[in-house]
Amino acid sequence: MLVEETADDSERRARSGRAADARSPPSGGTRVRVRLSHPVCCARQSTDVPRRQAVRDAREFGFHTRAAQSHLDGKKVDRPLSVPIVQSTTHQVASSREMGTLFRNRADIIYTRFGNPTNTAAEEKIAALEGAEAGLIFGSGMGAIVTALLTVLKGGDHVVAQRDIFAQTFTFLDRVARPLGVETTFVDATRPDEVRGALRPNTKLIYIESPSNPLLKIVDIAAIADLARPRGLPLFIDSTFASPYLQNPISLGATLVLHSATKFLGGHSDIQCGAAAGPRDLVRRIYEMRAVLGTIQDPHNAWLLLRGMKTLGVRVQRQCETALRLAQFLQGQPGVRAVHYPWLETSPYHALARRQMRAAGGVLSFDVQGGLPAARAFLDALELIPIATSLGGVETLIEIPAELDFNEDEMGAEVAKTGLTPALIRLSVGLEDVDDLLGDLKRGLAALSP
Repeated sequence: MLVEETADDSERRARSGRAADARSPPSGGTRVRVRLSHPVCCARQSTDVPRRQAVRDAREFGFHTRAAQSHLDGKKVDRPLSVPIVQSTTHQVASSREMGTLFRNRADIIYTRFGNPTNTAAEEKIAALEGAEAGLIFGSGMGAIVTALLTVLKGGDHVVAQRDIFAQTFTFLDRVARPLGVETTFVDATRPDEVRGALRPNTKLIYIESPSNPLLKIVDIAAIADLARPRGLPLFIDSTFASPYLQNPISLGATLVLHSATKFLGGHSDIQCGAAAGPRDLVRRIYEMRAVLGTIQDPHNAWLLLRGMKTLGVRVQRQCETALRLAQFLQGQPGVRAVHYPWLETSPYHALARRQMRAAGGVLSFDVQGGLPAARAFLDALELIPIATSLGGVETLIEIPAELDFNEDEMGAEVAKTGLTPALIRLSVGLEDVDDLLGDLKRGLAALSP
């Protein structure tokens, strides 16, 4: 979270050894100057180097460098390479006057519900990777989504939302926000004309997800942004399936990018976290709502998130390569009706995905013949791939979405309009050897044989 500093605050930061830094998005994204500061545990000037320091511009570096390095300011000081965990809920200050100043400026060294230095480092890293002015992290992906939505919506407002969004996001808009007076029209956002036709005078937000869960539909972000911008409407996008490595929606016109950082950003199936990145003024408003709702993140989880983001690019690149191999293999198999993966040339979203993404991601889905019983038989025949929900981790996971969120109990009649069937299987690809994964999928396919 970026906050304005007073002179007293700047002096305090100098005393505590906090360092300024800068980050910028992956190549192809908007270049935005971002201040990255975090505790460095008694950082001090090395006596072995000249005192004059040339601060580097982070925009000189590629995505992997910016993800891996904690410090890109070029300063020669003694400090830890890994951002320390500030595992404290409250902080001692020098005076009552300073406490008041810190509270008014929402500093991250007063009380953890308002901020924490470890959390700040993770937030600024996410903002930098997305090419945003500011970022926030939350206790979960739904914490990020709900907090952001409650920040911009009130009774009497109208939302145009993509129909096949994450099931709990659909549930919030349909069953929680609607009784509060916020009406949502769900549309096929892959058709910009359908989005345009749903707009009303009281529309206050357009909400999309790309790639979508679990059918991997791709929305033309720039085209939807062109509808939102002239009307002064914010465009929120859940970009979880892409991660900042594959897609930077702000450079395409989106207002706010949301992530379940539990997934690819964390990458190890050991934290639950949400993230938001966007313009400083909007992020500040979401920050205030987060403080009221308490949808905050724990500093230790923030450190694990920082650890995960260091390898984001290399992990996702391998996951994309393996996912494409598996999708190509499944596409020609008896018993498989359809494979959903945007990098396949047969995908209706292939050209658009190649235009706005760097690769298609580490998740694919496929329909099997024989309905839900056949899908269950496929999963039960596997020996290597665990049956488990979630995605984006180093382990390959498999699930049947209709057994979980994507069914009539959760989404009502709208689920039938998404094209999702009970026989759909979702596969989140990890880092295993591709031949081992292919061998396990063959076991599943054998279970489909009559």
